[in-house]
Amino acid sequence: MNAMKKKFFYFIAAGLSLWMCGNVNAQQVNPPLIPPPPVDPTARTLSAVEKISPGTFLIGDIQIIKSKKSVSFPATVNMDKGLLEYLLVQGAGKTHESLFRTKVQPYDLQVALLLLGFEGTDTPLGSQGDPAKPEGEPVELTITYKKADGTSVTVMPEEWLIKTVDDKHRGVSAMDWVFTGSMVADGQFMAQMSGSIAAIFHDPSAMIDNASPGGESDEVWFVKEGAVPPVGTPVTINIKAKTKK
Repeated sequence: MNAMKKKFFYFIAAGLSLWMCGNVNAQQVNPPLIPPPPVDPTARTLSAVEKISPGTFLIGDIQIIKSKKSVSFPATVNMDKGLLEYLLVQGAGKTHESLFRTKVQPYDLQVALLLLGFEGTDTPLGSQGDPAKPEGEPVELTITYKKADGTSVTVMPEEWLIKTVDDKHRGVSAMDWVFTGSMVADGQFMAQMSGSIAAIFHDPSAMIDNASPGGESDEVWFVKEGAVPPVGTPVTINIKAKTKK
């Protein structure tokens, strides 16, 4: 993250961390006690933070589990076919090219991840489609949903993607995702402004980017038809620190 973004978000995260560690006895932090984000004044501010059990917290619909260094939140399947640029956007984002959509506010998610100690980048990409490899903290993404028979299933998002290689559609192996932390431009937190949360096609406005080969192209990533449940299917997005091998 650049200095301006890091200073602002760590100021908030530091204050909330005291409460998360048990230094504050209240079960809820009131939003007016938290400085407003450097975004358009019409955008939402940080949701209330609620402790639901030891080491487990909620910011809006985002569940934080400290021991697992993970967050999870609800979303829905947004596309079951077609060309993709994003894995996940907020409802006001580019839903015509995203596999999932969520009502969760990017600002809330940014703070949740910072509270867990995730580090973004000080050198964001210059533009969408930048050929450089995005830098940031490696994360693992999984999707949990219920099949028609009620069975709960967890999959890697790449299981629902295909990629065009040499004019042929191919399955996608394990992908590299990094928490870049989005960027602040002209005093605006760009993930909140754009609704971009997780990008498949490089986007410095997104909070999570694709560090795998091909992330610089907006012409090779597609939904794997037949593998994805119907549009509108509820899912849970899980983000956690990547296990070091």
